[in-house]
Amino acid sequence: MRKKLLLVLSILVLASLVLGACGDGDATDAPVVTDAPEGPAVTHCDDGLDGETIKYYYQAGLTGPLSTILGTTFVNALNDAIAEVNADGGVCGATVELVLTDTQYDPEQEVVIYQTNREDTPPPFVFNTAGSGATIALSPLVNEDHIVNYAAGLNAQAAYVPRDGFTILVAPIYSDQFAGFLKWSQDNWADVKPEGAGDDMVVGVIGWEGPFGAGATTPEALAYADSLGITVLDLETFPAAAEADVITPLQSLALQGANVIYIQSLGFGTAQVIGTLQGMELWSSMHVGSVNWGMNQDVLTVLGDSAGAAIGMYGLMPFAWWNDTDVPGVAQARAAFEAGGYPEADRGVSFLTAYVGVFAWVETVEATIDRVGFENLTGDTFFETLQLASPVSVLGVWEYDVSGELRAPTFSQMGQVQLTDSGIEFVVIEEWFELPDTKPAAE
Repeated sequence: MRKKLLLVLSILVLASLVLGACGDGDATDAPVVTDAPEGPAVTHCDDGLDGETIKYYYQAGLTGPLSTILGTTFVNALNDAIAEVNADGGVCGATVELVLTDTQYDPEQEVVIYQTNREDTPPPFVFNTAGSGATIALSPLVNEDHIVNYAAGLNAQAAYVPRDGFTILVAPIYSDQFAGFLKWSQDNWADVKPEGAGDDMVVGVIGWEGPFGAGATTPEALAYADSLGITVLDLETFPAAAEADVITPLQSLALQGANVIYIQSLGFGTAQVIGTLQGMELWSSMHVGSVNWGMNQDVLTVLGDSAGAAIGMYGLMPFAWWNDTDVPGVAQARAAFEAGGYPEADRGVSFLTAYVGVFAWVETVEATIDRVGFENLTGDTFFETLQLASPVSVLGVWEYDVSGELRAPTFSQMGQVQLTDSGIEFVVIEEWFELPDTKPAAE
């Protein structure tokens, strides 16, 4: 991907120079890159940075009640990927060092850790977070400091208010996902609706308490549902705890006539909803869907011997999956996973995305150094590289696209939990399609 990034940057630079020489004429029909660097696109990285260290920052919950969400699998992925990078010469010769810090997914700790790391010399230009609380709490800070936050907490407000922020999401915002699920379900209702459901969708959303659980049902997403003529009931929530009462909120949705259940939780929370729907004998009367994080191996692991209970659930899949063996990043991650001898329960989204994410970061860092020099590697110059080259493939597993005001991917696949010859798997049933736009209004 480094060659692709550098080629794209070279073409953009050449285009800007040609446009400048041609004057007005037909130039208005061609792409214009503002503030594009002049001169050769590849200069600095070949000089080598032997003896230098570039830190890869990642903060997440390694302990505490929610630590099982990611578990240790993503840590293995980070260590494996960084070891491979360093064995292959590092970043332009510089050694990559992992700085991994436990926040327990507590927003206050997320801020403290960020502020501590910010005082490093040199300061961070990019870091990674894994929860909605972190995305929201850190958004104003990274915007002020011009430090990029690659965030897995897909909060629309944090990414898009203001429009020129430094929070970049690794998957579509939750409201776009929900709107996409509604549109896809409505378009395919004759085929997917439960027996006796009728022609109209009545959607019950159940999610964890807090901003993540409320991430799907934003005013923009609800307005979109209304434009489709779809009824969305008031959000029902439950605590992110293994002993949470899920029966009461599901009973409430069923009594209000829900024939669609959309799950805005992940891990054990998604498993709780699946198991409870089955236990209440409501599964067959509901069209069940999930946010992307629910389409993950950890849900089946929690269900254990009852994993078959999830068969039939639909969900957004904005990443390539482990069974997409023709995707370069998947093949590379599979090789690393097998070489590490990790248990099958860890073959989930966390390992896959953390692993390939390191290589995407490396390629963008190298392209930035080539463009502006190591001494000018900052959040601003890193972000500019991404914008100049967008969309940027993450080894084929997904794409970053921060062109213009975009801060999150806008495409997804639709998947379903199915029983195959290989066992229970997440199977893509519709390839990449564009999601509805439910970005919040700019302030």
